Amino acid sequence: MEKGQHGYMNRHKRNVLISIIVLGLFVIAGVFFTVFDTRKSIFIVIPILVALPLAKQLVAYIMCAGFRELSDEEYSKLKKLSYFEDPSVVYDVSVSRYEGIVYFPVAVIRDGRMLFYYNGDFGKKIKDEASLKKIITEAFADQKKQYVVIVATDIDSFISKAGKIKAPAEEFIGADERMRERLFELGI
Repeated sequence: MEKGQHGYMNRHKRNVLISIIVLGLFVIAGVFFTVFDTRKSIFIVIPILVALPLAKQLVAYIMCAGFRELSDEEYSKLKKLSYFEDPSVVYDVSVSRYEGIVYFPVAVIRDGRMLFYYNGDFGKKIKDEASLKKIITEAFADQKKQYVVIVATDIDSFISKAGKIKAPAEEFIGADERMRERLFELGI
């Protein structure tokens, strides 16, 4: 499964969790053999070598644990979009920044516009829709062609706004693809 497909983040979390379990078992086994059989002290090398990859995977799991996927009801509502099957609709995307990662279960990048659906909570770091727009705009500030950033916090307004985005003009077809690739680079 590739980035941008529905269910990508859940598969990513599952794969990371499986690797955490496997690496954890290697650490436990290495320590077990070392503690209970001192003649085979070479086994201590296994937990030492596995500790850093295990820590990396733990951090990766913690980072993506806050993601909330689309509900089945929300996903079925998205099917009403005339361009539902189009690659301009991307799923399970994130924007990484110094303060943390912001997750978006679905986004549309089409005809010079980027429309994001945010189903997370607002708090100290993300106060409102304006701060979300600012985060996205700053993440794409290095791009030559600046896109209009639109944020929706409920699925019905997202679908309404997405329905108003027309088919991409010739000048935006390649740019839309580059913006989608850039979005995939910015997150998990």
